[in-house]
Amino acid sequence: MVLLLAILAAALLVIGVPFFVSLMLPVAAALSVYLPHVGTNIVFHKMFGGLTTFALLAIPFFIFTADIIVRGTMARRLVEFVLCLVGHLPGGLAMTTIVSCTFFGAVSGSTQATVAAIGGIMYPAMLQAGYRRPFVLGLIVNSSDIALLIPPSIAMIIFGVVTNTSVGTLFIAGIGPGITLALAFMVYAYFRARKYNIPTRPRATLPQLRHAFLETLWGLGIPLIIIGGIYGGVFTPTEAAGVSAVYAIFVEVVIYRSLSIGDVYGVAVKTATVTGVIFLVVAAASALTWLLIVSGVPQALTEAVVTYVPSPILFLMMMNLVLFIACMLIDPISVILIFMPIFFPAAEKMGIHPIHLGILVVTNIAIGSATPPFGVDLFTASSIFKVRFSEIVPGAVPFVGVAVIVLIIITYVPDIALFLPRTLFGVR
Repeated sequence: MVLLLAILAAALLVIGVPFFVSLMLPVAAALSVYLPHVGTNIVFHKMFGGLTTFALLAIPFFIFTADIIVRGTMARRLVEFVLCLVGHLPGGLAMTTIVSCTFFGAVSGSTQATVAAIGGIMYPAMLQAGYRRPFVLGLIVNSSDIALLIPPSIAMIIFGVVTNTSVGTLFIAGIGPGITLALAFMVYAYFRARKYNIPTRPRATLPQLRHAFLETLWGLGIPLIIIGGIYGGVFTPTEAAGVSAVYAIFVEVVIYRSLSIGDVYGVAVKTATVTGVIFLVVAAASALTWLLIVSGVPQALTEAVVTYVPSPILFLMMMNLVLFIACMLIDPISVILIFMPIFFPAAEKMGIHPIHLGILVVTNIAIGSATPPFGVDLFTASSIFKVRFSEIVPGAVPFVGVAVIVLIIITYVPDIALFLPRTLFGVR
């Protein structure tokens, strides 16, 4: 059955069939061949059932919030504030891009929105300052993927739904790895700027720093709502997503007056379209997950892992390799939906902490989103900046190498991900 599913799905993808159809049709075909007494109507029941989880409602709210911020002025104000903080250091503009993407990840959870918002501001500024185009493109793409680790994160929501893991705890656990990845990128940017003698900017004065902080103060309220609200027990992740969307509208329309009500409506229409695409994939993958479980694939893999894999670390390294390759070829969210029903039971059996596993999965997805040949954010950058795909790849590869080193460290040092959940939530 698994072989039939794989062959049909691969064939449909090759001929250009939409991804959710490439998941749904093989499930129906496998049912007809191996379980004819069940009937193919159950596929639609499982698809709709996969969309009934309350946590999934957070996704359209976070996408909507990100689009509101991209259309408004929060992103520009944030970049100007970060520039005052680190712009005078060697590689200051590169560090500004990294830190801004990290902060923006805390208000959007979307890598594509981060590429558009921060990249649109920093790309021309860095070229003008003397940075090479491939480096700038690779920096923007990889720094934007930090948004997957810094809460809120759409990938974490999907992982939590698929594996029945606390989304709020995953959000808090992503802070440590996200900061670690940002620091690693900053170190690389620092030494590269020193090597090529990139000019530095004058240090911001205290009045300039104060002005920039006050300008961006309203925007900093969103991560406080999300992280503080969840940690304080005021909101669930889904409620925090809804409140942050309302707050973003209020700030951009009423406080900054950068958007009109008509602009908000246009953003809502775009959000509905993007959400529809994501939910179609989630629905189709839910049917596939049900079929895999019924056919005993996760159980068989769990038995094989327990029998033949000698240690949890070796299992995690094998999983990292599989996910790294998979994320180069297919959509990140689809990777979670397809592989977690298979890997997660085996990881549980080996005593691997589900929060640690979730952070490793999301880190792999962040790396894969910027890895050729099919990293989704490479194509996003190519479209936004009107450059050839081949121009982006050379600059992205070194950052991918740095990210892989961070992934290995997080794999061997789970406390990077588990320290905050243990400290704040008492997670064992």
